[in-house]
Amino acid sequence: MKRKLLLILLLIWNFNSIFGQICGTPPPTTPIIYPQEDNNTKGKESNSYKSSSSYTCINVFFHIVRNTNGTNAFPLPDTNDITVELNEFYSPHNIIINNIGTNFIDNSDFIQVDEGEHTVLMNSGYDVPNAINYYIVEELWDVYINGVYQGFVTGVADSIPSNSLVIRSDRVLLPTSHHELGHCLNLYHTFQGTAPNTSGCAEAINGSNCSTCGDVVCDTPADSNAGNSGGYTPDLTNIMSYYNNRDHFTNGQGNRMRYAIQNESVLQNITANSCPSLNGPNTICSPSNSTFTLQNGGTPVTWQVSSNLLVVSSNDTSITVKPKYSSGSIGQITANLSSGAGLTTEVQINNPSLTNSEVFVRDSNYNNLTGSGTSLDPYLICDGEEYVINMYSNYVNSINYTTIPSGWTSYSYGIYEIAFTPNNMNYGNTYAIDIDYTGICSNGVHTIYFKKDNYCFGGYFTVSPNPSSETLNIEFKNPNQANTTFSETELKSNYKLYDFHSNLVLQGNLDKQKNSINVSSLRKGMYILKIYIGENVETHQIIIN
Repeated sequence: MKRKLLLILLLIWNFNSIFGQICGTPPPTTPIIYPQEDNNTKGKESNSYKSSSSYTCINVFFHIVRNTNGTNAFPLPDTNDITVELNEFYSPHNIIINNIGTNFIDNSDFIQVDEGEHTVLMNSGYDVPNAINYYIVEELWDVYINGVYQGFVTGVADSIPSNSLVIRSDRVLLPTSHHELGHCLNLYHTFQGTAPNTSGCAEAINGSNCSTCGDVVCDTPADSNAGNSGGYTPDLTNIMSYYNNRDHFTNGQGNRMRYAIQNESVLQNITANSCPSLNGPNTICSPSNSTFTLQNGGTPVTWQVSSNLLVVSSNDTSITVKPKYSSGSIGQITANLSSGAGLTTEVQINNPSLTNSEVFVRDSNYNNLTGSGTSLDPYLICDGEEYVINMYSNYVNSINYTTIPSGWTSYSYGIYEIAFTPNNMNYGNTYAIDIDYTGICSNGVHTIYFKKDNYCFGGYFTVSPNPSSETLNIEFKNPNQANTTFSETELKSNYKLYDFHSNLVLQGNLDKQKNSINVSSLRKGMYILKIYIGENVETHQIIIN
């Protein structure tokens, strides 16, 4: 077995200590391209654990190399600890590692393996057919990648993808372990194709070719393996990089691994027959109790719930929770297994009755209206315009009108939406629409209130003649109402006249109940007149001819 000079060893040790990972996995010749879950999350990682709708469990079988006489060649690692460590990083992406056993290979020739010997080890008949085969040796030597001598390496996968890997014994509880298993599940280095001496095409810094070049995962930023330099801003903590402090996969990488497990022939036999599952309702109703059941979770199990849930009772196979308060929100329940995996499910917490925060009213331009829809804070609307009421589908199964003001028109958009058009509203009056709904947690009638908006065309003022060629007269429709509604200071208000390109063309004060504006110098066309009185703004459409 080859031994290198002390100086070379020191240089290699220093190199490893800086970059934390030297991987001997042979690079792909042509990248395998998979569908992307979301190409619009370049360089971002979602905080949500919900990377997939169900869990995938894969078997891992450990092979520990010993001396030919059966004595230990290095301190024996605890394979359960390795499994826990792997699950910490894989279970957030709904991949659970299942430790199905350990054997010993009593062969001193494989304690320290050099170029080619790791391949011999992985193809010597020790593999079990239904698992990723995880070999543990003392040293990996003399590995060449693309003709470049690497010296020591810390881990190597047989290929990308594959069902075998070899890890140096001092790296089994470090990111090297997660890194090489990632290669087995068809992940490339984040710098693949972009860094020098790597195969494949370079990923553009802006990610425009992320689905076909680099590591072909679109939520890992382009990486030249040189840190933040040359315009690159790589993910410095990604497990598939060569940087230190590596602590996560992205959602795109999780999607790629799950897709490989489902579709790559070399991985078809590694899935476990009994995968842990956490089952329960998708929606819970305040203040009722709801139970979630854990299957194949093993023991012991510890539970965590989000701050909006209260644990009523729990054991190793189930948990019963209830909402702490009546509020439409998302709750999370996590079962932490002895294997290190964490199974999390999200639930919609619904109120026992519909509230205004669960109702949305929008105008014809899909803008949500101001106000909250209560009698004290009604929605502001205008005659003759169409509006749509939407009740969020997580709370409501269907909605229908029960009552609507006389003269208003209405029709249904669907089971969650209805449209209406108000007519002949008076300023100051409050109008109500009653909605009959069937809800997930309850059924009932919900009332929504409306008032005429002072921004509507018309209002407190009349503007005449319209069209006009010389003079516009502005006066209160009801002088008595003006005197009782507004203070003397507010009556002395102002106006602004805009052309149809929003350019201000005239402005002035309104200091009496009837005012005249000379418009004879204006070009023919359409204008917008805004009258400001108190805290109100009234808008009129004007034509100059």
